[in-house]
Amino acid sequence: MFLFFLGAPALVTAQQVTGVVKDDSGALPGVSVVVKGTSSGTTTDFDGKYSINASSGAVLVFSYVGYETQENTVSGNKMNVIMQSGVALDAVVLTGNRSKPRTILDSPVPIDNIGLDEMRSTGQPTIDKMLTYKVPSFNSTTQAVSDATAHFDPADLRGLGPSRTLVLVNGKRKNQSALVYINDTPGKGEVGVDLKSIPAAAIERIEVLRDGASAQYGSDAIAGVINMVLKKNVEYTTVNVNSGVTTEGDGFNFGVDLNTGLTGENGGYLNITAGYYEQEKTNRPGSPGSDALIGVEANDPTWGAWLADNPDLGMNVGQPELQKIDLFFNAGIPFKNDSGEFYSFGGFTSRQGTSFALYRAPYWVGDPYNLLHEAGSDYNGFQPTFETDVMDNNLTAGVKWKLFNFDVDFSGTYGRNRIDYDVNNTLNPDLGASSPTEFAVGGYTFSNTLANLDFSRNLGQLNIAFGAEIKQENFSARAGDAASYFNLLGMVMHNLSLVCSHLMQCAPIDIIMVFMEI
Repeated sequence: MFLFFLGAPALVTAQQVTGVVKDDSGALPGVSVVVKGTSSGTTTDFDGKYSINASSGAVLVFSYVGYETQENTVSGNKMNVIMQSGVALDAVVLTGNRSKPRTILDSPVPIDNIGLDEMRSTGQPTIDKMLTYKVPSFNSTTQAVSDATAHFDPADLRGLGPSRTLVLVNGKRKNQSALVYINDTPGKGEVGVDLKSIPAAAIERIEVLRDGASAQYGSDAIAGVINMVLKKNVEYTTVNVNSGVTTEGDGFNFGVDLNTGLTGENGGYLNITAGYYEQEKTNRPGSPGSDALIGVEANDPTWGAWLADNPDLGMNVGQPELQKIDLFFNAGIPFKNDSGEFYSFGGFTSRQGTSFALYRAPYWVGDPYNLLHEAGSDYNGFQPTFETDVMDNNLTAGVKWKLFNFDVDFSGTYGRNRIDYDVNNTLNPDLGASSPTEFAVGGYTFSNTLANLDFSRNLGQLNIAFGAEIKQENFSARAGDAASYFNLLGMVMHNLSLVCSHLMQCAPIDIIMVFMEI
């Protein structure tokens, strides 16, 4: 008898519960059905039907966008449910909007409101990759063998380009990066926001408007708007440590971040985030066996043997090496009985990385002076490294208050992105034996300064909003070492052009003939 009763619960847990989920208008496909307290779940089919294993007494949770979540206790093997429309997702989104806050249910366009825990559940280490896994139509992928672009990974919404996706932090415009994407990557010829410069630990939630908003924000919001809301009040100090590696054994990454905060008796707050992240390179070169770029076939009589020994053409293709540190803050002090607030937020990010350029095979670029290989040894070519030092900093300060029943927001924002480059393990053939193998090739800096004054007032069905913005942008380019851009042919042609221009005696064909006679 003892064994019989011991086995009885096992018979109960094996039952299959089926049913149909409907609303007032008919069957509901895609409703989430989960056994409460477990990871066991399913969704309804196109006819609203579902089937799930659950024990008697277990609770099934039914949830669907725009409907009240229901919890029903299992008492048999049949359970039909009628969902009631409600405000289960009545979350306020788009704090960058000058008009009144609206809800997901009220919005005629798709809006995503994603919390930090949901972002972290992707297992991705950076914000741009987290969004790629969570937001439909958002794209950001590793750009291998693309010079400095490999350290930014252009990101956009709906494939419309990085410069058409507006990024906000606490509703204020985030400065763009200093890099113009000139390689054959997404967003070629454009400039985007450096999403790697914003640490995930500092973010409370991310709001994404996946539709054009250029009428309100300008042409940089044609694709949509991404607003990152920073943490304010936190109950605990949190420390997160994460690490990972690919199934191929490369690409090891490690990250640690700390988030903490202080809360004043008057409702003031100070939230601080510090983080460190590093990753090693990955390598997925493939094995083409021939070089279509240079035009060397696998059966080439001279270089066929080298291609057979190096079917990957010597390439490193994958994510770059990277090290990054972040420091962010978000603060506010209320006044006038909480009807006004002084606020400030900002951060600093420093990032160093190493990526790889195209491999210089021996049939492409030679090394006659043994700068990159030992004399007497076989020369197999070389692969230059592209090394970057990126700094991004931004600061916003402002005040909010009530004026004649209008909500007033006056703020100033400064942001700057700076990038410096080094190209190493390479040479300049025009310098011959005197060529260095490491080059500082210069860099860029982009900064902007903004002042905003916004007024808004809600009158029930009518909302009034107006404001003004002043914006100043600065861009500068820094030349690198002279050895990094010295070119004998270019120098000769330039000097000849100057001479002929001065004497007014040379035609274009004369310049070519003079050069060929030298």
